[in-house]
Amino acid sequence: MGAITLAQASFMALDRVERARPRSRSGAANPTRAHVHPNSRKAGTFEDDFFYTYAKGETDRLYKKAVELLKRKNAVRRLARAEGRQLTEDEKLVTLITPAAVRVFEQLTNLARNCAGKVFPTWEWIETHTGLSRASVGRGLSILAKMGLLDKQRRCVPIDPPADRPKARNAQTSNVYRMSFPNRLARFLPRWLRPIALPDDVVQREVDRIEQIEAMRLWRSPRQVVAEEIEDEGLRRVLDRLAIAIEKRESQKNGQPLLDSYVLSTDGVGLIGQRADA
Repeated sequence: MGAITLAQASFMALDRVERARPRSRSGAANPTRAHVHPNSRKAGTFEDDFFYTYAKGETDRLYKKAVELLKRKNAVRRLARAEGRQLTEDEKLVTLITPAAVRVFEQLTNLARNCAGKVFPTWEWIETHTGLSRASVGRGLSILAKMGLLDKQRRCVPIDPPADRPKARNAQTSNVYRMSFPNRLARFLPRWLRPIALPDDVVQREVDRIEQIEAMRLWRSPRQVVAEEIEDEGLRRVLDRLAIAIEKRESQKNGQPLLDSYVLSTDGVGLIGQRADA
């Protein structure tokens, strides 16, 4: 065996240290080692605004529409091939659906019907009730989200730091889900499943209402903008202080009020008629 130099021994030791050090996905050190996915929100702080309230029979209609898309996806491919063209963006979305995704969608819509729209099953629950593997469940959820049939929000809960993660403050819990059907896919459904078109006057009233709301939003104060649009509590406190400072500075730009402008006289109102040089 050849002799190992001091430099080689040093590099070997450093290599062992680098391999033993836990790494995050970005390559930077992760001192907390917290098992929390990005974009997770604290459980119990947003669910009331997230969940849908479904009308009677709506969840069944959503599932039937997903089944019809599965039946028609091959016909969409054949039509594009016969016309000698590429699939459009909407057609590509239709061809994504799979039998496994429809089975996952069926269980989620059943939960929405039986639990008043509050859908937050674990992956283990979905695996058990669909008979699919964990990988198939993950692919099905991804497909449904990409098609616009499913909205998902990850959640985390506060925990006491365990011994192996002394700086961890949160842990992942089950996701929350809500189902819908995007209008861009409605044209691929049979006529009896398509939504009825609204009258023109109803559509115009809705457009006018949206324009009025947007016009009112333009007149919001900086503090109102922060309160309505910033969800992070720490960032909201910082921006709220900044908004107060901005409003205070803007208020100082206005000139002093004309204290005598409210005085009435026989010759006129305000400054007119009070003095000869007014």
